[in-house]
Amino acid sequence: MLTCTHRSHYPVLVMILAIIAVIILLLKVLEIGPVANWSWMYVLAPFVVLWVWWEFVSKWLGWDKKKAAEQMRKAEEEAKATKKKARGF
Repeated sequence: MLTCTHRSHYPVLVMILAIIAVIILLLKVLEIGPVANWSWMYVLAPFVVLWVWWEFVSKWLGWDKKKAAEQMRKAEEEAKATKKKARGF
């Protein structure tokens, strides 16, 4: 079982779940292996989990705001560096 103690690993685990969900969906649609006999409820369940994660949990944890703030800070630093360079510092 994948476990992580650091919050920065959660997005990686969510993306792994997304990839697994797509693979399961493809196996069901193409009727390959034992997945062809699974109920659609089991096939679509990972997508529901992903939707709940991206819609509620990530916002609850504040990741969307943290990411936006980080991008804004980075853009400000790049702008300052560009201005310094243009001034000859």
